[in-house]
Amino acid sequence: MKMPETLNPPMLAPCGINCLACRAHLMQKKVCPGCFTDSITKSESCRNCRIKACAAEHGVNACAECGAFPCSLIGHIDKRYRLRYGLSLIENGLFLKQNGFEVFSAREKECWTCPECEGIVCLHNRTCSSCLKTYPINHPV
Repeated sequence: MKMPETLNPPMLAPCGINCLACRAHLMQKKVCPGCFTDSITKSESCRNCRIKACAAEHGVNACAECGAFPCSLIGHIDKRYRLRYGLSLIENGLFLKQNGFEVFSAREKECWTCPECEGIVCLHNRTCSSCLKTYPINHPV
């Protein structure tokens, strides 16, 4: 799977995860179409995401747009993602808020595009979806 030129806004999860680089989206059998869909191909936990529901309750698409950002809900997942995947969702949100979607999208493209084949590198296991090259978590892709 190749990285598109720009990130389609519905492929940015409310929490700040780029759905294109998510393991669920890159899976070959049941591809997740992103957080803003209610597709049956998504896991039950993703369909019932508390962060997505909270963003909807606050009338925002991204947690960073909310006056309560960063809240305890995003703080909890941020801690887990920093420890497991070397990715801060709070930093993503602040960058998005300060720089806008187009600049954020360009950074995401650079961050998750395999330099070898231009495939999408999974943020969860740092493996390219096309050439299967794996990158260390602390190494920029």
